[in-house]
Amino acid sequence: MKEMKDLVNKRILNWLLLLAFVLGGLTGFVSCETDDNHAHSNNGENPSGRTYSSEVYVYLNKANDRENMEPTGAKGYTAKEWRLEVKNTEQGLPDNFRTCESEFNVNGLNEELPEPNYIPSRQGLEGLNISGSGRFSEKQLKVLTDEINKKAGGRTKVMMDLRSECHGFIHGHHMSWYGYINWSNIGKKRDQILAEEEQLLNNVKGKTIVAGKISSANNYLMTDSAWILVDADSALTEKQVVERYGWEYRRVTALDHVFPCDEIIDQFIETYRSLPKDCWVHFHCQAGRGRTTTFMSFYDMLKNPDVPLKDILYRQTELGGTSLYYKGDRPNEQAWRVELFTETSWMVPLLYDYVQDNKENGYSVSWTDWKKKTFKL
Repeated sequence: MKEMKDLVNKRILNWLLLLAFVLGGLTGFVSCETDDNHAHSNNGENPSGRTYSSEVYVYLNKANDRENMEPTGAKGYTAKEWRLEVKNTEQGLPDNFRTCESEFNVNGLNEELPEPNYIPSRQGLEGLNISGSGRFSEKQLKVLTDEINKKAGGRTKVMMDLRSECHGFIHGHHMSWYGYINWSNIGKKRDQILAEEEQLLNNVKGKTIVAGKISSANNYLMTDSAWILVDADSALTEKQVVERYGWEYRRVTALDHVFPCDEIIDQFIETYRSLPKDCWVHFHCQAGRGRTTTFMSFYDMLKNPDVPLKDILYRQTELGGTSLYYKGDRPNEQAWRVELFTETSWMVPLLYDYVQDNKENGYSVSWTDWKKKTFKL
């Protein structure tokens, strides 16, 4: 009887030990999963010791995945029409023009900012030597050049073209080869885009082409009422035209509406590091809002790493850019845009973290390498 009792007790003890081992393993598994969702920032490899919300991981590789979509998906964005963006009859400054010297919005208010009454610092802003706008006709380019010449003095002027979509000047009009939501060159490399752009413009020289106004207002479709005929007696790349007016030209082929992929951010950092000393840089995309604000803000971070992120993002909005805090919560916002705005709002602060970790080395470490190390990718 005593031997049977001892055997039962031994088996109970074994089961208890096994249960403890299983529970311990499960606890360890949950703990590891939680650590993974906070960027491993306290493991000694990230000297900043910062932690990240699990939300960041949701968006960390969205941009790269988007640029690497399957060919069947990319076909849905193939360009089909010439989009007339600015007629050469327009002679003033381009849409959404602003400079680092511009006044902030009246009373410092902007409804898309978390704290609309906050007045950001102008520390390092006056000497930033940058401006931004939307695309421009050739006549507008002349006005823009005259305006920047007054501000730049004898400095080198650099035109920072941020568009991935093929575009150029046809009969002085600013036009682009348009695909749905402006993603006609999604997944393509810069060299391929530039080669195709030049070929497109060469192919229309001497012809009469049909162009139209295409935007969200007409559901991105060119209607008969919007068509016009354009005589392509001249068809030039933007580089060819701006260099005539004394600008140096740089191209960063960033996709519209989105936070840029790793390759594009590396492309911009490489361009930034190669700029002439004390130059004036004019940024432009299609409308002068999303891409222009993103890269003007990043440039501000690179030049002014000691200015808090909040002040940089607020002041670039108050100068006339879009809010990079915005998450698509305006009434009637298009559904496909909401996720893209949210992604940008989560990812932009990582640009600031990159700057903080690399300001001492002159940004010689690429964004791609920094992101891999920081997030253990």
